[in-house]
Formats: sequence, structure tokens, C-alpha cells
Amino acid sequence: MSIYVPNFIEFCIIKHPMVFYSLFLSLYQIISKGCAPFNGKIKQWVEGQNAVWNVIESKAKQITKPLIWVHCASYGEFEQGLPIIEGLKKEYPSHQIWLTFFSPSGYLHRKDDSTVHFVSYMPLDGSKNAERFLNLIQPSLIVFVKYEFWYHYLATAKKMSIPTVLVSAIFRKDQLFFKWYGGFYKKMLQLFTYVLVQDENSKKWIVPIIGEDKIKLTGDTRFDRVLQTKNNIVTYDWIQKLNTGKIIIAGSTWDKDHELIAHVAPLMKDFNWIIVPHHVDTTSIEKCKSIFPSASTLTDLLVSKQNFNNPKIIIVDQIGLLRNLYQYAFISYVGGGFGKEGIHNVLEPAAFGHPVLWGPNFEKFPEASGLLKMGGGFTVHDTNSFLTTIQALTLHPEPYQLASENASKFIQQNAGATSKTLQWLVEKQILFP
Repeated sequence: MSIYVPNFIEFCIIKHPMVFYSLFLSLYQIISKGCAPFNGKIKQWVEGQNAVWNVIESKAKQITKPLIWVHCASYGEFEQGLPIIEGLKKEYPSHQIWLTFFSPSGYLHRKDDSTVHFVSYMPLDGSKNAERFLNLIQPSLIVFVKYEFWYHYLATAKKMSIPTVLVSAIFRKDQLFFKWYGGFYKKMLQLFTYVLVQDENSKKWIVPIIGEDKIKLTGDTRFDRVLQTKNNIVTYDWIQKLNTGKIIIAGSTWDKDHELIAHVAPLMKDFNWIIVPHHVDTTSIEKCKSIFPSASTLTDLLVSKQNFNNPKIIIVDQIGLLRNLYQYAFISYVGGGFGKEGIHNVLEPAAFGHPVLWGPNFEKFPEASGLLKMGGGFTVHDTNSFLTTIQALTLHPEPYQLASENASKFIQQNAGATSKTLQWLVEKQILFP
């Protein structure tokens, strides 16, 4: 007898949600350990989980003040949560802040971050892990950023009367909460003390589940974060080695983005191209170099003693530079739009007030739709539309200037989520300074 797998999974979710959830957590751990020898990122996560309790128990002994626990899934969520973390630190100087990550991309880059007092991985969800962790650190408030939903941590926090707040949250109708078989996930959402959402649409979707009193529309803190970057610019001297031609920055790019750029770059002969791949490991950089055989890596450029008279393609093989590199762009291109997961951060380049381009998969990203509607961003679908969009912005100063102004205006008009979030926390008296 054949089994229709999706219906079987839906049956499990409906009839035995806790069993299914526990099975998922167990399988996640088993599969991760099995894949660790073959995948560097998974190996880092497994090694981190193996050491997590030693790290936590050691750092917990250093807690000397009431504690706020902030959890971010990965580096992107950290960037979104950073303005709130900084605001909490300023608003509640009598508290310490413990920051956790689920992904190695966040933890390894921020494990020594001076913005907070303690950094660790979050132990994998489970009733025993949740109780052990919360009893060790005894937080006065728990803040989850954007997409984090861990049943046992939320249930244990509620049992211990610790307030939990989900900040900068965004919801779409295709998420599990809104499926006919999503009852367990609705219950998980109901465990939060409060949910602070980015937009009205998100609020509309969750009002029937948790009630309007537990929801506050505060906006997206990433707008505040990109303005912080713009107002605290880090400059790079090596840019001066390039010729005086205009620069196109292609950030967070994947293979399909590289193929697109490879067809267009030779036709835009007066432009310098700076390509910042999403992954900068050796294998990814070598693959990118194979698509751009005449390109130099940033490492090569830094050791070079000469300036370049002709336009150049530079492949950035270092991390942490992209958000500040966007300041030098005449036009920016954000990668990911030709892949299944969709585009990366369009707000970082828009903050510097120039046009931003991206691929067709952006429906899940309201900030891209907003920038497009405002006229500060443009979608490209293929080589031809990519080329013609760049040419239109290059050859005609008025449309370029208008698009640049619109990009900057879009960021300014949507800033302020951090102050709204902190003001709301003060008004609700969840914590006392």
C-alpha cells in the first residue's frame, strides 16, 4: 500500500504534534552528526553543541546583575536585533545581556562581541535543555528576533513567569501557523507574552490567534541598522587603486548571479565591478574566479603596488566588508533573486542613496516590494533586462537622480522601529531600570 507522504506528515502534525516535534529535534541532531564530516558549517554547529554546556556553565558564574536574554537565529537576525540590543543596554544599564545564536554564522562572527556581556550557542530545544538553561541564567526578559519559535523554551519561560517578546516579526499566509493543520504552531505563537510586528499585514494574520492586546506594530529595525552603518562609515583605501570609472557593487551573490554579471560586465566597459559572493570559502571563490578569469581577488589587490588604469573586476574574498562597500556604488545589485530562497538585504545599499537591482524571487521580502514601489529599486529577469536597466540609469541623469532620492527616502520614511520597541517596553513596564 502506498502512502502519500505530505498527507501522512500532516496527519502526524495534527494528531501527535509533540511527538512529531520531538522526533524532528532528534532527527535534526542525528542527521547533523552524520553530515558533519562532509559539511563545514554543520560540523561547526555540532562541535558548538557538544561544548555548549561547558561554555554556558562557565559564563553563568559571571552573571552579577539581572539578565536579558536575546536570541538570534543567525547573523542576519543579529543585524536586525543589534539596534534593539544597543537600546536595551542603554535603557537598562542595571542589566546584563546574554546573546545566543542557533547558527555558526552568527556565533562564530560575534562570540567576542563587546556589545553584550555573554555570547553562546542556544542549546537545541527540549524540555530538559530549556529548564537547565533558564535555571542557569535566570533571565528577567527573553527577546527573540524575527523568526524564532522554540516550543520548550517558550513553554518553560511561561511556566517560570519570564516574559517573552518576539521583535521585528513578520508573518505570511503560507506559514504553518495559518495552515488548517497548524494548531500546534498556533499554540507556540500563543506562548509569547507579546509579539511586535513589522507591518499591518503581519498583524492581520496573527490577531485571530493571539488577540490584538498582545500585538504591537513597531516596524522593521533593519532600517535603523542600515542608517547606523551609513552614519558611521568605514572607508577603504584600496578603492583608490581602481580607475575613475563608476562602480557597480554586486553583493551576496550566488552562481546564477555570477553568470548574469559575466554576460553584462563586458558590455559595460567603463565600469568597475566589485563582486562580493555570499560564501567566501576557498571553493566558492575559486568557482567565482572561473567565471571571471580576468578578475582579481581583493587579497591580490591589497598586495598589488600598482593602480589600475583600466576598469577592473574585483572578487571580495573576505567577510564583513559588504555593508560599507555599498557607499562606493553608482548602482548596486543584490544577489539571491535567481535562487529558491530569494534575495538578500536590499536595505544596506539603499541607505546610501543609489538605485538597487535584484532578481525576480523577492515576493517574500516586503522591503524589496516597498523599495520597488517607491521607485528606488528595480527587478531584473534576465541578461537583457539587467543590461537595459543599467544603461537606462547610466545614460539618463534625471531617472538616476530620482531613483537615488527615492531609495534614500524609502529608508528614512521607514526608520524608527527601535525607538518604538524600546518605548513600548518602558510603557509596559516589563523591566524596571
